[in-house]
Amino acid sequence: MPAEQELNRWTVAVDTNIYVQRFFRGTDGGSDESRHLRGMRGMANYLRTLDVTPLFVFDGKVRALGKESELSKRREDRMRIVQELERENTRAQRIRAMSEISAHMDGETQSTSQWTARNSVPWLEDQVSAISNKKKSRQVTIDSRMDRLELETSRLLLFRLGGLNSLNDTDTESLDCAQSLRALQTHSAERIATLNRRTEHLSADMITQCEVLLRAQGFATHVVDDCEESEGVCSQLYRAGVVDAVCSEDLDVVAFGARLLRGLYSFDARTPMALVDAKKACEELGLSRESFVDLCILCGTDFASTLEKVGPITALRLVREHGSIERILETEAFVPRPSFTYELARSVFLADPLALPFMTRSELQRSAGHVDPAIVEALLPSGTKSSGKRPTGSGQAGSDPFANSSVLD
Repeated sequence: MPAEQELNRWTVAVDTNIYVQRFFRGTDGGSDESRHLRGMRGMANYLRTLDVTPLFVFDGKVRALGKESELSKRREDRMRIVQELERENTRAQRIRAMSEISAHMDGETQSTSQWTARNSVPWLEDQVSAISNKKKSRQVTIDSRMDRLELETSRLLLFRLGGLNSLNDTDTESLDCAQSLRALQTHSAERIATLNRRTEHLSADMITQCEVLLRAQGFATHVVDDCEESEGVCSQLYRAGVVDAVCSEDLDVVAFGARLLRGLYSFDARTPMALVDAKKACEELGLSRESFVDLCILCGTDFASTLEKVGPITALRLVREHGSIERILETEAFVPRPSFTYELARSVFLADPLALPFMTRSELQRSAGHVDPAIVEALLPSGTKSSGKRPTGSGQAGSDPFANSSVLD
């Protein structure tokens, strides 16, 4: 794990689209339409404070061939998020109803409230039954923790209304109903905001805005040709000696044979900065470049699915034993998942060098845009600030809303 000062005077190629997506989907950037710009400006300023020279590389409008399975997976993920949002909105309605029941019981609302003891008991009984019978996840998730708190709060309300003779649960007996409802309301609202943000569309114009902003800040940018991938171009720049590393969160960079700088600018404090060198990995694993690429494919890439029941440890053992994916398949012991286009993925990672946008570091540095405060001000008015420091919070989409809560401890 490199220290920040070790990056001093480095030149890095930034796989920019990943970061634009994260700033747009994340929660630390706020809910306004300029959060992606604010995030990119903050990252650029942070690199400047480290005395790192970045080249911000953007994807073209037409994605590379072979990413159909990855794009299909993203569409499925989007559908799953929409379904999660629908469930969370339904939960929010239940929480509002429970809050109204609690307020009525505590005399905080008039007796004209639609929630009376007579109709509240069967409704709460239904909620307790539905949550109790819900299929349990093997892992402790945000959803499962909220289910647990909602169940315990429903049982407590039911007990107070006389619908339960006893609680038989020390945790539920000690529960503060008002505090639990406030926690549920807060966490549900945060989750809805996060899921809403993840369903929003990041347009091509927004990405172009980021490129314009970075150039106006005096940084070098490059938009790859159509049907190429930014991580591939970044990796070729590294292999040609133009940059010291590729700044990305995409492990495909390693399959391309580059040195990956991961976690450089993360909103999750639990994500340490890490340097993964493909050449050193090959040496330490005792694999040729070709065998290492096959290992990466078996572990999962954007360009192909994987084999069923084959994880990283098994994949390494199989590659060492058989040498290639073809020979592994010849054993007929493993079933490929749909879209296991390993030959296509291999051809992408082992392709001949591209025509690079820059041949030397000095050429890259000369391409930097001229500082234009007027453009920066137009895109990000003076009231919006970026610290120029590495984030230390955990506000990325998908973070745990219970992280600082004692309700479920």
